[in-house]
Amino acid sequence: MRIILLANRDLPSHLALSHLVRQLGGHELSIFISEKVGSDYRLPSPLMALQSFELELLQDGRASFEQLAKTAGGSLQGFVDIDNKVNGKAGIERIKVSQPDLIISVRFGLIIGQDIINIPRYGVINLHSGVLPNYRGVMATFRAMLNGDADIGSTLHFIQDSGIDTGDTISVATIPLESQSSYLFNVLSLYGGGVKQIVNAVRSYSDSTTLRSYPQRGTPGYFTFPSLTELNRFSDQGHKLFDPQERAKINRLYT
Repeated sequence: MRIILLANRDLPSHLALSHLVRQLGGHELSIFISEKVGSDYRLPSPLMALQSFELELLQDGRASFEQLAKTAGGSLQGFVDIDNKVNGKAGIERIKVSQPDLIISVRFGLIIGQDIINIPRYGVINLHSGVLPNYRGVMATFRAMLNGDADIGSTLHFIQDSGIDTGDTISVATIPLESQSSYLFNVLSLYGGGVKQIVNAVRSYSDSTTLRSYPQRGTPGYFTFPSLTELNRFSDQGHKLFDPQERAKINRLYT
């Protein structure tokens, strides 16, 4: 099967791709990357520090995104040179060249339009690092920690239009929230189960089985990046966005 993987240049995407490149090795993979999520504005300083820590980990000797794409049999592609206009003529043509049967999105930072959604015969599926529809948008695990949830989860769902995290649900996988661990470690911990969700979906298509899905159930909640006030409340509750002492724990998630 020809599969496009859409990802973002961040640590959780890197972890997911590291597993997917190995576990989907029997398929023809093309990897496209976004360089940011959302609009251009300066994030509060705690989130900038989180980004810096992720970048530090990405540069500590593990395979680069470019190397992962090479392992998958191709070269890393993106949309920065066309001003991130993924839905423009040039962006659509880039996707079409791969002739994908399926597009899989993991933390991709650009909204794709109907012209791209219509390209693959099996459609577009997205792995969202939150339970839908409760936590649409970004940093769902942060919101779950702030709300004192007992569990966190990932939702595999179809992208059927340009709505954010609104498509029909394929599967949900949950794990207990580790309240003593950082936000980053909790997020990264979701991707073991999340990758299994993706691999199971691909296997269903490979077996010519219809991939079952159902409309999202429950009251939707949509969240943008947290404000400094919310970040301070998170800290006051005893939580950390990241913890340098968790490096070894994070590295074990790659094995």
